[in-house]
Amino acid sequence: MDQKRHQELVSKANKFVAEHMNEVDKKLYPHYHLTPRFGWINDPNGFCYALGKYHIFYQHYPYDAKWGPMHWGHATSTDLVHWEHQDIALAPSEDYDRDGCFSGSAIEYDGKLYVIYTGHKVLVEAGDDSIAREVQALAVSEDGIHFEKLGVVIEPEDEGIHHFRDPKIWRDETGLFHVVFGACNLKHEGEIRQYTSKDLMHWDLVSIVKEMEDNAFMYECPDFFEVNDHKWVLATSPMGQAPVGYTRNNTSVNSWQAGTFDGKKFTPESKLYEVDRGHDFYATQSTATPDGRRIVIAWQNMWKLPFLTYGDHWCGCLTLPREISYKDGHLYQKPVRELQSLRTKEYKVSAANSCLKSTIKTLTSNAATELTFSVKPADNGAEQYGIAIGNSIRLFFDRQTKTLTMFRCDLNATSYRALELDWDKEHQLHIFIDNSSIEVFIDGGHDTMTTNFFGTDHTVTLYATNGQAQFHDLTIYDLERPMFGA
Repeated sequence: MDQKRHQELVSKANKFVAEHMNEVDKKLYPHYHLTPRFGWINDPNGFCYALGKYHIFYQHYPYDAKWGPMHWGHATSTDLVHWEHQDIALAPSEDYDRDGCFSGSAIEYDGKLYVIYTGHKVLVEAGDDSIAREVQALAVSEDGIHFEKLGVVIEPEDEGIHHFRDPKIWRDETGLFHVVFGACNLKHEGEIRQYTSKDLMHWDLVSIVKEMEDNAFMYECPDFFEVNDHKWVLATSPMGQAPVGYTRNNTSVNSWQAGTFDGKKFTPESKLYEVDRGHDFYATQSTATPDGRRIVIAWQNMWKLPFLTYGDHWCGCLTLPREISYKDGHLYQKPVRELQSLRTKEYKVSAANSCLKSTIKTLTSNAATELTFSVKPADNGAEQYGIAIGNSIRLFFDRQTKTLTMFRCDLNATSYRALELDWDKEHQLHIFIDNSSIEVFIDGGHDTMTTNFFGTDHTVTLYATNGQAQFHDLTIYDLERPMFGA
């Protein structure tokens, strides 16, 4: 490995970011979501608790606010809320990763932090990565910040395999290392492979954890972890699956399924289902906390949608960290409790002031806001009612379709996403608004909706059209803005 060249390229990228970060226009820049100081971000990588703190790496192009040869950005935290940007960890420097250090994961071992990632090398003309050689490569750090590449550790068995990426690593109770990643086999079918190793350097293929389902030709960014009740969760981003009703309407979909795992075979208890029903949620990655919780984070953006902050010299952010639990045959996501530390002021809205009849009520103009309330749709006669953010977002209960609908009205009419509801039940909503994004947790995290928007009017209003609607237990919190000075 040419370690000197790698360090020179990392230093060059760090210098560029430092010299240009003040050029970022922050009119839409998130206040409390992790966002690069300059340039592009996509998949979270290497999410872990190691060497006494949380680490999150991410796919990063530091030279422009668009996708390019992938580097690994890096941030650390002691509380999952306040993040400190670190030096870029990886840059393309070897022949096997010359066109990108693609997604991967991290693990602490023997007092060091190891990352396993996909080296990406395009085999045809620039700009077309449909034919590429992908391998799994290893790097190590003594201090958790500066990394030394150790080379390729897993290669495809056939040159005809071009999709072979995104390793997620863990270590079992016997000390054996496991890794799963996605591949497209020679039949052009997606599968998730499992390899094991005793030393991180030498790996053996032991099983196919997931075979093709619903025409998925590739499973990107798989994650595999145990939750309560000894259930295992397979999280992945299948490519090639068609929309079904209100689901799978994004360009790329993040899906999960739960089941049992005996060390080799995963037996799912259901088909894959879409885990977030908004517009902007992809490539989840999880970690275990020191107190035993399972926390997941994702890329809050979506392929083939307009990246409207390109001219502001930044693009994309990561979602808020979410705690995962398994209950009554369903996976729940709720915002981590550490986020409560962001609250600076609390406002409770009386029942009289949260009952609307074909009217609009302004709640706040704060661009960093948290709201909670409940609604029982069967008791309300309005055709549509919910919240609006300026002229950008309408999140509303729709009496005709019996759905909770997210409409991103600052783009176009195809920007609807909808979630079917039991209309006779009371539903609880927990909402985070952050300058250009909204994350909605429904019924204690039974469902979620995550969406970006691009308007600068942050006025949050309640509204009801053609009838009356009652919002119960409405509480508003002003939030701290730790990322805005990053």
